[in-house]
Amino acid sequence: MITKRLLSIISAAAIAHAVTAAPDSTSAPYKKFLPEVHATLRARYELATESGNGRFQVRNARVNLNGSLTDFLGYYLRADFCDRGSFKMLDAYAIFKPDAHWRVMMGQMRVPLSVDASRSVHNYWFANRSLPTRDMWGSRKVGLKARYSFSPAGASAFVEGGIFSSASTSAQTSWSKNYTYAVIGAVEAGDWTPEIGFQSNELGSTRVNLWNMSLTWERDGLWEAEGEVLWKCYSNNAARTVFAYNLMARRFFPLNCRFANRLSADLRFDSSTDNCDGARNEHGDLIVTQTARKRLTVGATLAWLKGPVNTHLRLNYEQYFHKAGHISSPSDGANRLCLELMLHF
Repeated sequence: MITKRLLSIISAAAIAHAVTAAPDSTSAPYKKFLPEVHATLRARYELATESGNGRFQVRNARVNLNGSLTDFLGYYLRADFCDRGSFKMLDAYAIFKPDAHWRVMMGQMRVPLSVDASRSVHNYWFANRSLPTRDMWGSRKVGLKARYSFSPAGASAFVEGGIFSSASTSAQTSWSKNYTYAVIGAVEAGDWTPEIGFQSNELGSTRVNLWNMSLTWERDGLWEAEGEVLWKCYSNNAARTVFAYNLMARRFFPLNCRFANRLSADLRFDSSTDNCDGARNEHGDLIVTQTARKRLTVGATLAWLKGPVNTHLRLNYEQYFHKAGHISSPSDGANRLCLELMLHF
């Protein structure tokens, strides 16, 4: 089934390219309807350094199509054909653009909250996501959201918010009075980009409110740094408030090489207290599903960036710090070495 889907996407893209390249002038009126196609592949090897266990993965094999039907109507489709071996439909939404400032989207899409979690996988700084964004929230739901872009005092800013079904994307036939709400706002002022966000989501009979703040800094295309904090609060004190943060920085070095034109040295420190993702015990009480942890990540990334091609060869080492007595498994915060190759075009 997945193979058929993939072949269908490839065939459609090939036909679109052929029609676009065709010299026949009769195809010109239809070129504006042809989608723009992008793809991202992330392949990796991970080694749990304490146990010696290892694994190969295709972490992502994403294809996305987007385009416009008129000057005010568009669409976006994205699927992952191999998310660690599973097929996932990620995004499928229509876009209404009444003017240069407003953008309204309806369908299945990312719920706004975190600057790090909102990055596309080809823009990740590290092989694995930060702790505040990996375990704290559901990144995609079905609903309606709007974005307003403006320029206060010459700066670039936006506000984005929406309402979504609290059910998972695989439970779209269920009826409910409970919804997920989210809003974020950011402004780009020189080298600095602060962002704030709020999300309220239903976990069974418990409502969870998440507050997020981040600050990103860039300088001369050589330095980047980012800090982000997140609070996750449960209604009726159903569980302890979760506090998580992420601090990361990197330094770029230009290269003159046939295989790479940039090298970066990457550093991250992130942390999270005990987290509950909705699982309950026999008494109906929320239980801890991700125990408190801290992590130090160091690495280097070779990049080949040329036109629409973006390639990263990344080596990361992750050192975890747990509470005394905690026994780690490779899937639950064990120290690891990761070699990843990312291709995007």
